[in-house]
Amino acid sequence: MPAAKQMDSSGRKALLLLLVLLLGKTVRTQNSINRLRGNILKNLTGTQEYENHIVTSKLDASMPIRMFYRGFREVYNRLLGPTGGRMQGAFLQSHVMPNVPFPCDTKGYRSRQVPTSVHKLRPGDIDIISAIGDSLTSATAANSVALWELLIENRGLAWCIGGQGTWRTHLTLPNILKEFNPKLFGYSLFDSYNVHHSAQFNVAENIATTTDMPYNAAKLVERMKIDPRVRWEKHWKLLTFMIGGNDFCSDVCYQTNATEWINEVQEKSLIKTLQYLRNNMPRTIVNLVPSPLISLSFSMDKAQLPFSCKLTRPIECSCLFGPRYSDRRNLFRQLERKFVAIMERVSHMTEFHSDGFTVVYQPFFKEASVFYRHDGRPDLSIMSIDCVHLSQKGHAVSANGLWNNMMEPTRAKSLGLRDLFEQFKCPSEQNPYIRTYYNS
Repeated sequence: MPAAKQMDSSGRKALLLLLVLLLGKTVRTQNSINRLRGNILKNLTGTQEYENHIVTSKLDASMPIRMFYRGFREVYNRLLGPTGGRMQGAFLQSHVMPNVPFPCDTKGYRSRQVPTSVHKLRPGDIDIISAIGDSLTSATAANSVALWELLIENRGLAWCIGGQGTWRTHLTLPNILKEFNPKLFGYSLFDSYNVHHSAQFNVAENIATTTDMPYNAAKLVERMKIDPRVRWEKHWKLLTFMIGGNDFCSDVCYQTNATEWINEVQEKSLIKTLQYLRNNMPRTIVNLVPSPLISLSFSMDKAQLPFSCKLTRPIECSCLFGPRYSDRRNLFRQLERKFVAIMERVSHMTEFHSDGFTVVYQPFFKEASVFYRHDGRPDLSIMSIDCVHLSQKGHAVSANGLWNNMMEPTRAKSLGLRDLFEQFKCPSEQNPYIRTYYNS
């Protein structure tokens, strides 16, 4: 009987894995679904074209299919149970002992009076934290130890928006800021999808691309406005906005002549999103961060990868690792580098800077690589089991990098990843503010 139960369990997991790989690639939760060739439903349903050249299966865009996908994710999440509470494994950061103090002095870094300028914000002045983006912001598979767990979103561990535990066990931007302001809110609490209460103000969505971000931003504002804790005109808000990886990992090769127009469409979507945030989110500082997905993927070309990565990367990142498009991957890399430059240029546009709103380009992910150690060896423990997403340790390393960039002046921001706590910048009496283009 036990053997039969074990076989039944293995069968369920194998079926779940198959559904994960199929549904995860073909279905979105909104109408702008950026998929065509390779879609298993295309030949049955025909196609439908949306704005900005985006083409998809009509069935993908149907409400019943979207509701089925949401229902599938709920069942999947409940069958496998939470994974974010795991406390053992090479994919986790080393815990900091209770006798070790927080690296920064936190006293005096919340203003006595609420600042009236975004350029005079101390770390403790941030009241609300939020995020938009894709699966790297939803912390997909951060604590996964098996391929059938790839759709579990460990949002409480997310580098820029997770608030699970403390900085000693889970270094995240909220867990850093909580040391300066214990009343901070908006961070994700535990494993959840973006429709769950535990997600809080993290509305990132798997497989999202730049064209999805205006919708993503609108959903965030809608969610924040109905939250009774939010004092819209008084609270200072920090929003981290990272996007772009999926555009080149799993989308550019499926759209007609995309190499000719993708950067232009990305720039329009980026500007549209920031304009919406500027017009609808008063008292906000935006961290605009380039995705590390492509840089990390290329860096792993020189590493010996486990079988799980060789199996999943051609499926999850088919534009770079699918054999059909391998001869164009360097072109896709060049387009990705152009988008990174576009992000930086857009962040300097004068329309996005005032006393009540500002955008700061944080470039630490720009040159992300698994070869960041001083010994020159790759550290694959920062990657999840699929070598596409970040592990919990990877999220901690990323949080460290983002925090350092926030403390660094515009022309002296550090690039790349470092060992956890190898460098941890702090505010000072001379430089007490979160750095912007106007106080650096």
